[in-house]
Amino acid sequence: MFKNLKSLFIVEDETAAKPKPSSAKKKPAKPAKKESKSADKPSNSAAEKHVPPPPPRTDKSGQVTEKFTTMLLKAIEANNIDGFDYIEFKQAIQGTEGMGMSEEMRYKSAFAVAKTMGVTSDYLIKTAQAYAGVLEKEEKKFLQTAERQIQQRVGQRKDMLVKLEKAVEQKNQQIEQLKKEIEEHKQLLEKTKQEVSGAQDKILMTKADFEVSYQYIRQQLEDDITKMKQHLANENNG
Repeated sequence: MFKNLKSLFIVEDETAAKPKPSSAKKKPAKPAKKESKSADKPSNSAAEKHVPPPPPRTDKSGQVTEKFTTMLLKAIEANNIDGFDYIEFKQAIQGTEGMGMSEEMRYKSAFAVAKTMGVTSDYLIKTAQAYAGVLEKEEKKFLQTAERQIQQRVGQRKDMLVKLEKAVEQKNQQIEQLKKEIEEHKQLLEKTKQEVSGAQDKILMTKADFEVSYQYIRQQLEDDITKMKQHLANENNG
């Protein structure tokens, strides 16, 4: 289940392991052979996805990571709604890749499958919104954890830093025999500064990675909700 769910949201960079552009261009020929497969067994092709792969990290703004996309998708999997819902609908859409259909026709074709199971477009949108709610809960839990870690790991070290700075200032006023002790405190001070900087940067980077991963998947949910509202507006009357 998780492997199929991951293939719906994660865009694999097919060109990363292929140095020759010409060979990468020949890949779209394969999905055409999978047209006869049912909607519940979608193609894993990355030929047509709503969100492109993220660029390589260039700063501390965060990036989509395997760790957090897996965590978020497992949360969706754990809260999977029984029966044919948004997830199965998205699989059905993915199953139409390589058929030469327009986006609207792909959505309507997938919805035709949903209708045979008594599913309405309102229900599909409602379940997609429910999964968006699952992601929001995961974000809230993560941010609370990250904030606690900043307070515990960074806050304590900052307190130690202040104390060590005062100790250095006091030792500098003492006589010559205390110079060795002063030097030891200076070295510890530098070490503590590095720990503070490293700990805070790591936590903030992790937080940024989560946010970008969250937005990456959440945007796909929002895009699908918008498109379902756009393409399936009149389908319930059919």
